[in-house]
Amino acid sequence: MSVTRCIRVVTSFFLATLLSVTVSTTAFAADPTITSKPWAKWDGEPKRGGYYRTAAPVYIGKMNPNHWPVNDWVSLVYMLERFQLNDGSYNPTAPWLAESVTYQTPTVAIMKLRKGVTHHDGSPFNAESVKYTFDWIRDKKNKTWTRGSTAPIKSIEVVDEHTIRWNLKFPWVGFEGMLATAPGFVLSAAALKKDAAGFDTHPVGTGAYIFEEASPGNYVKFKRNPNWWFAKASGNPDMPYFDGILVSVIPDPTVRLANLRAGKLDGMRLEKSQYAIALKDPKLKAFKYNREAMAGLRFNTTKGVLKDIRLRKAVSHAIDRKALIIGTQFGLGRIASAMYPDDHWAHNPNLKAVTYDPELSKKLLAEAGHGDGLVIKGYMYNTTNSTTIAEAVKGMLAKVGIDWQVEMMPPPAAAARMKSLDYDLAQGGWGWIYDPDRLATGLYHPKGGFNFGRSNNPEIIALVEAGKKETDRKKRQGIYWKLEEAVYNDYQDVFLWWEEIPFGFRKKVMGWDNATFIKYKDPHYFSHPLWFADGKQ
Repeated sequence: MSVTRCIRVVTSFFLATLLSVTVSTTAFAADPTITSKPWAKWDGEPKRGGYYRTAAPVYIGKMNPNHWPVNDWVSLVYMLERFQLNDGSYNPTAPWLAESVTYQTPTVAIMKLRKGVTHHDGSPFNAESVKYTFDWIRDKKNKTWTRGSTAPIKSIEVVDEHTIRWNLKFPWVGFEGMLATAPGFVLSAAALKKDAAGFDTHPVGTGAYIFEEASPGNYVKFKRNPNWWFAKASGNPDMPYFDGILVSVIPDPTVRLANLRAGKLDGMRLEKSQYAIALKDPKLKAFKYNREAMAGLRFNTTKGVLKDIRLRKAVSHAIDRKALIIGTQFGLGRIASAMYPDDHWAHNPNLKAVTYDPELSKKLLAEAGHGDGLVIKGYMYNTTNSTTIAEAVKGMLAKVGIDWQVEMMPPPAAAARMKSLDYDLAQGGWGWIYDPDRLATGLYHPKGGFNFGRSNNPEIIALVEAGKKETDRKKRQGIYWKLEEAVYNDYQDVFLWWEEIPFGFRKKVMGWDNATFIKYKDPHYFSHPLWFADGKQ
């Protein structure tokens, strides 16, 4: 059998709600290129019915993935799908809404779109729609944070209804990686044309669930898409199996867990402190997985006192990463040494995590003229987890004479501070680390979507450009090893840990296969169906 479900992303993720993907009004037979995939198979007899109830700590925010901030990517992907998914080995080559990408020349890519797909508003998913949305992303006046990720695109041409020619400025190896991340979410061109600003609150995609209603700050509700293309393509026309999904905003993690244990929620991402509790609860099923996401802190390297690398070193060496993981993350996390996960082909295995050395921090402070103490300012998100981390880091810094005047802020306010460079040390971290170009460009290139002028190191910029253009995989790996080393040596950021994420379901929620998810990542994440054992909420 085969599949259903859509989810990902980010920055605040809870896997425990998976289920989504695209739409189709055209009936057609099951596609063997899908039904043959190991990630598109499961045991059991799914049942239709019931609303899946989950919770998030913050409201979803903007629902156009090209506008910042999106606070809840998991909820977003119930509605929106990408062109390609990542195949489990950090290669964005699993076809989804794009059936194939081939290259006429190193700078000309031909994309074949999947047929039989319709947007939620009834408009067709075709080449004209794709061209319009990408031209919209690339238009400066629309103020998309993803515009920088599409910079290597020279032009887009419609070949026929389901074929697109992408003309690139240079042989861009990260092209397919871009299609598998934020700019690659497929939006309804008709909806954008009608009301681009309104798309932030009323999104229209192709996914398994359709936006139904929302109360900003309280909840967002989705209804089943009866015409999801993947249901038909996989030979399972009843997918998705839930009648809908209700995401309640519950900031307090204790209340979220209490609701899950009481049967008022059906599944959710757990706080790390809750994982052991969920494992012991006979009414729950709990899982964890290594996520390609970094917990970190961001330095302002071009404005303020931390322009001085000695002071950035002093901050980084004052932080006890092992103690943070144990004390704030309940042991769920792997100490990070550099940008990319330790199982990523772009990760330099020769780099070791920055040591905890408070005496070295004090020495560096004195050398930089701050032996009597240093005051730095910054912000963190006002979530429970970020607040806990901030308090622990602030205490560690204080022990070496650094007063971190950190403000706890909601993500929208934090985004404004980030863009204005009004900080020294602030919330960092990132996810969706597949093709290495996205992270490298986004954080360390002047045109990157999350740089905003904070980083302008010529050596790093040159390596980012080189990695973007190199087509030979082995040579490209060498470039990113050098890039990681350059970022590491310049103390561009504080790398803390690679995430381990727990999530849990009520036992009546069926269909999740954690081992297969860990192996195949994105494809299983987006395709795997969930249902209630009795077909009822």
